Amino acid sequence: MIATSTTTNPPPKQDIQTELNYWGGTNDPIIIDFAKPDGKEKFAEVENKQAKHPVLIHDIRGTEDQYTLETHGFQYFHDEVPELDDWTDERKVIDTLIPRSEELVRKITGAKETITFTHRIRCFASDDAKLADNRAPAHSVHTDFTVAGALRHLEAAVPESERLKQLLSGRVMIINVWRPLKTVHRDPLAVCDWQSTNPQDIIPFRLVLPQGWNELSKVQYNKDHRWYYLSNQQRDEPLVFKQFDSGKVEEGGCTLPHSAFEHPSMTEHEPRQSIEIKMFAFL
Repeated sequence: MIATSTTTNPPPKQDIQTELNYWGGTNDPIIIDFAKPDGKEKFAEVENKQAKHPVLIHDIRGTEDQYTLETHGFQYFHDEVPELDDWTDERKVIDTLIPRSEELVRKITGAKETITFTHRIRCFASDDAKLADNRAPAHSVHTDFTVAGALRHLEAAVPESERLKQLLSGRVMIINVWRPLKTVHRDPLAVCDWQSTNPQDIIPFRLVLPQGWNELSKVQYNKDHRWYYLSNQQRDEPLVFKQFDSGKVEEGGCTLPHSAFEHPSMTEHEPRQSIEIKMFAFL
């Protein structure tokens, strides 16, 4: 059951000095084959190979309109959902917010078609991760796809070759719509301005599974990275950010680094509750 909360007026903006967990290994691509006996062990080793780096995460509260999906790779929007009358009912949340998010993305990007391919509700504290079925906030800097991983996922989602060819003739994006289910205090989500990244920061992380492979990435520390979040983010303030853009492949595909982070003054607050909805957008 998802807890309820009432919307309150947010306090003044607050930049946060904290640490983020970057990739602590080499810059060589990572491949984990779960068909091999040591696959799970190597996966655990990779997940634990982190390097903490101090970062300043800027609060954009009050200046949201200065950051855009096209320029920075992310954008916050005001989007009330009056038709959702019970935010504690996971089934209602999912059934309402998936079509609502697709509608929002089509409006923002001008996409002719959207296809949602996954969603996840996160509603546990990070220290409960072992019990949370991967529903705890992800406290490591990462991207959900590389360029190769995004194209592979698209091929799996659209198996008809002619239809796939038609869709690829235009611009294709993978968009993540990240929305709180109540006001976020603990473990907020930070996003990295795409303009401050370098393609060399992205370390491909391929997972080979019985049904195929997918490829996300770890991210190397770069002192030029510029990090942002929205303090006390409300459930009518969805964050929309890119995880792939076929129009920016030469620049690395706009696979935007992101991470949950520890807000030093909010560690005793109740766990964050949020939903992320990922979709293809065909322009």
